[in-house]
Amino acid sequence: MEKTVTKYIEKVKIFNHYTNYKGRLFVKTLCDLFNDVAEKQTEEYGVDVETLNAKGLTWMLHRLHISLHKMPHKEEEVYIETWPSGADRLFALRDYRMVRENGEELVRATSEWMYIDMNRRRPLRLPEHVVAMSTGHRIEKLRLPSILDEKEDGGEVTGQREFSATFDNIDFNGHVTQASYMRWITNSLPFEFLKKHILVEVEVIYAHEIMPDSFICSEYCMSESEGVVTILHQVKNEAGNLNHCIAKTVWESSSVTACTNI
Repeated sequence: MEKTVTKYIEKVKIFNHYTNYKGRLFVKTLCDLFNDVAEKQTEEYGVDVETLNAKGLTWMLHRLHISLHKMPHKEEEVYIETWPSGADRLFALRDYRMVRENGEELVRATSEWMYIDMNRRRPLRLPEHVVAMSTGHRIEKLRLPSILDEKEDGGEVTGQREFSATFDNIDFNGHVTQASYMRWITNSLPFEFLKKHILVEVEVIYAHEIMPDSFICSEYCMSESEGVVTILHQVKNEAGNLNHCIAKTVWESSSVTACTNI
């Protein structure tokens, strides 16, 4: 039986262009960094995207949950850890941590992936060697940290913004990258709101892929209670009759506007 996979750890420098005007890492870039490090570990075990694509297979992200304690600042060096953390019949979990050299945890995330037949665009049962990489056995029901109900209705729309799927939004699967969704979700919010709030938690459920040259609308419904702002997001097609993804973000007011986490 194949052994379970241990953590993969890589030191990463936060370059200036990874950060916003306040010098803090963009959450979109955080997602890109997580993917880059995970790809290196999957290459070691022959389940990376390039190897799978040659067989007509790929990985597709279904759900992502991130808890943000602090965002690193420009020129800082941090460590990203990743490991496969569970599998059932159709879904494989992968966890991530971003930590400082002293062990301080900055970010923690869990992602849920499907093993896809690229021609049919349908999920397949996870092969045994993929299951063996995580727990070594199938978990009857995976439990992902969650703040989002797929059937949740946020009520009246507070605001929205339109975007288009351009060349630099497209990934190896020929559709919009998961990090682009994250950018559209945060960039739909007003600048003054982003200046005065810190992102502390986000969860995204990816429902329908977005193809090149598509036009989308990122809308949101905002509510506030005891200084905590909760926002339900929907990224819809141009006609407004198809949800490409839903998301929930949680924000805290910041008395020091220089410390935004987006």
